[in-house]
Amino acid sequence: MSALTIFVILVIMTTSHVHCRGGHMSGKKITVQVENDLQVDTVLVLHCRSSNNDLGEKTLHSGQYENWTFNGNPSSTTLYSCDIKWNNKQQNFTVYESTKDEATCTSKCYRGISAEGIYFFNEFKNTWEKRYSLN
Repeated sequence: MSALTIFVILVIMTTSHVHCRGGHMSGKKITVQVENDLQVDTVLVLHCRSSNNDLGEKTLHSGQYENWTFNGNPSSTTLYSCDIKWNNKQQNFTVYESTKDEATCTSKCYRGISAEGIYFFNEFKNTWEKRYSLN
């Protein structure tokens, strides 16, 4: 194998690897999971939607979760938001935004709702990060 052939193979492999971690995620299946991490016996009402997909209202008891899967789009404009309600409190938040979340999750995007705030799991750092405080 010539040096040029090896160089071309390395460039293709490197480009392919970069494409998987960043840029657009066209056709890649992404799963978002939202878990009720509030104290025991606290019921969370969750209603999530994108511009073209309303997932409906779900009731989650402590420790329960809801998840859904979708394909990333070529222009990296996928956006899902959720309304949450519990104990006479309510809040809206962005649960998935491709331009931000591609840096923290590639296929399984976990979210946790706790009394301290709304946490997003960063699969590359293997850590939970508080993204929103609760009102």
